[in-house]
Amino acid sequence: MIKTSQERDIDFLVIGAGPAGVQLGYFLKRAGYDHLILEANDRPGTFLEKYPRHGKLLSINKIHTGYTDRASQLRYDWNSLLCDDDEMAFTKYSKEYFPSTEDYARYTRDFAERFDLDIQFNTRVESVEKAIDGEEGHLVRDSHGTTYHVRCLIVAVGVQKPYIPEIPGIELTENYMEMSLDPEDYAGQRVLILGKGNSAFETADHLTAATRVTHLCSPSPIKMAWQTHFFGHLRAVNNSFLDTYILKGQNSVLDATVDSIQKVDGEYHVEITFAHAEGQRALLAYDRVLCCTGFRWDPTFFADDCRPEMGCEDRLPAMTSSWESTNLPGVFYAGTITQIRDLKKTMSSVLHGFRFNTASLFNVIAEQFMDAPWPADTFAATAENIADKITAQVSSAAGLMHQPGFLGDCLVVDDESGQAKYHENLAVDYIQDSAFASNPHYYIITMEYGEFEGDIFNKQRVPDAAKGYDDAYLHPRIRRMCRGRLIAEHHISESLENDWRVGEHPGERPLIRAIDFIGQADPTDYQRTHRNQLLCFLNAQLAVGSPSLAEMPDDSSCPSMSSPSPAIPAATHSAGTSCPTSRNG
Repeated sequence: MIKTSQERDIDFLVIGAGPAGVQLGYFLKRAGYDHLILEANDRPGTFLEKYPRHGKLLSINKIHTGYTDRASQLRYDWNSLLCDDDEMAFTKYSKEYFPSTEDYARYTRDFAERFDLDIQFNTRVESVEKAIDGEEGHLVRDSHGTTYHVRCLIVAVGVQKPYIPEIPGIELTENYMEMSLDPEDYAGQRVLILGKGNSAFETADHLTAATRVTHLCSPSPIKMAWQTHFFGHLRAVNNSFLDTYILKGQNSVLDATVDSIQKVDGEYHVEITFAHAEGQRALLAYDRVLCCTGFRWDPTFFADDCRPEMGCEDRLPAMTSSWESTNLPGVFYAGTITQIRDLKKTMSSVLHGFRFNTASLFNVIAEQFMDAPWPADTFAATAENIADKITAQVSSAAGLMHQPGFLGDCLVVDDESGQAKYHENLAVDYIQDSAFASNPHYYIITMEYGEFEGDIFNKQRVPDAAKGYDDAYLHPRIRRMCRGRLIAEHHISESLENDWRVGEHPGERPLIRAIDFIGQADPTDYQRTHRNQLLCFLNAQLAVGSPSLAEMPDDSSCPSMSSPSPAIPAATHSAGTSCPTSRNG
């Protein structure tokens, strides 16, 4: 029973029991920290019971991967929450490659019950205020009259409100959140859909067989997720509508600004200005106008003198590299709203990305509020040991793969003791903003895409393992750092199966039997070719050790990692001439 009109001191309070809140609750429960999750509804994961509206997730559910270890399986299981119980894998809930929202809502409920998470249901947060008299933390008041004095507040409430563009007459439209899903309601009608994201195309695909004509409209051209690597852009599962447009099936995709919407004689007159036609204007008439322009975060439960700073056209809260509010110390964010940190670049907007953000966030707040050191694997700092660890991580860690260039591992070398500490799953910009960047000898390990130019399906490659920095596909990138500055960099050439471990492969029998590289003697030993290149780079860096400040290169030759995409001088790449690919390791 919920007690009313009481006060409670608590270390960690989480608002929201969606996937992010449940995931964080798991980590807090496992650590034994004083915490509570407040959920407005009577069960977790209610947002997923309704969205996407047409009942299918966009995240893949690949059961047969060939891998038996859970870490590697998670690279292709995009729906499971992180835990130490392999039975709580979502792959046991559905065999569908794109599973149903109903199955995922059921999985979330079972996850919370399986781990007996500390969730107080039917409790809505009414206000968040600053603590009085300069005390640490915040005061949170709920719908039952309880006041919580909170040291650390984590907001895991997703984007619950629709984003409504400022268009005269927009109030005449039907919003994605409430519109009818019955195609018969649109039979024979002319329908305009505002937006070109997944919700817009999901809706268009659903209605194509019923409407007389369907148009999609927004000022910007379509962006395909397979080209941008951002999963908020159009996914292939939703793009069959494009065939009906290009092949003249009475449907169209308009790059245009909507200037106004008016209702005239029972139909909607929409004035538009085309984006790529020298200002050409048109007046089009429709029977329905549907608004599928996305969602926004609602901060109104924060008191007026405690409002978080916003970004992204006031659609998302602004936050630091540790997912902390930029103006409210002690307020952190989890879940899809963390996408503002890597906006339209990687996968923080969706579960398979933000589950790893949440794991990293837990370590951030445990260190800050509980003095818990960041977890590390410690070993002798030899090139062989480091190469083994890096290779294992880039071949199995799902966080590196799902958050390319955004999440990374950090390996710190103590040149005096000869020991290395390997820390997993940190935000790369957090590494550079934190005490990690004060180390004179450390490495940041990521997986990243290279540059795609021209036709993405017609990419010319040079099969030279010493030139991994030219690879366009996802591949490992190891940066040698000193006190926040880039010293050298090595790229491991891309792999057809994203696995660089010598002698290992997915499944009982290998798929790849041989693949040759320039300068390689034995094409069946291709994995050792990658390893030899990495060993060459590591031996050179370990031999240099920690340079003194006087030996540090100047800014012109050693760009700061804080820049979005630092240009790497050619000399910093590992050179094939000094690392023969045919050498046995």
